[in-house]
Amino acid sequence: MKVSVIMRYFDALNDENAMYVEFRDGGKLLIDCNDTIKAEDDLIEIKSTFGSYITESSNVVGLRILNRVDIMAKAVIENMINAEGDE
Repeated sequence: MKVSVIMRYFDALNDENAMYVEFRDGGKLLIDCNDTIKAEDDLIEIKSTFGSYITESSNVVGLRILNRVDIMAKAVIENMINAEGDE
């Protein structure tokens, strides 16, 4: 994905929403407006509350901006599913 697209999505974040970045390897990273993204050429450095992540922009395969309420509801559902799977 182009660095300019990633930066445009990040610039659209505010206190009411956050962004999921989806990577080629299936990983996801949640980013909000308090985090930072730096880009140089094809490299992207993401510093979030979950740590630092450096990757090439070509490894980013998806971006989604979600409302924080939706994110919390999704997390609760995922926790419930994981808890049932552990039994």
